Amino acid sequence: MTEFDMQLKQTMRTLLAKNALKPDSAAYGVAHQIIGKGMTSLSWRQRFVYLEQVVPLLRKYRLAPQPDWVL
Repeated sequence: MTEFDMQLKQTMRTLLAKNALKPDSAAYGVAHQIIGKGMTSLSWRQRFVYLEQVVPLLRKYRLAPQPDWVL
């Protein structure tokens, strides 16, 4: 498992701990799948959900890497 995979799994756990994802949402299922099986296990549809629903939350909670000019 790569460092990226470990960080991504920890980030998903943090989002879940913050109750940022609704239990009945597709994003919630995607987060759990990333924790259990990793990013490479996601289908194209799940990756779209990740990009459209999870990434904005990562940015909101400042869990996603930020460009230098934002800091």
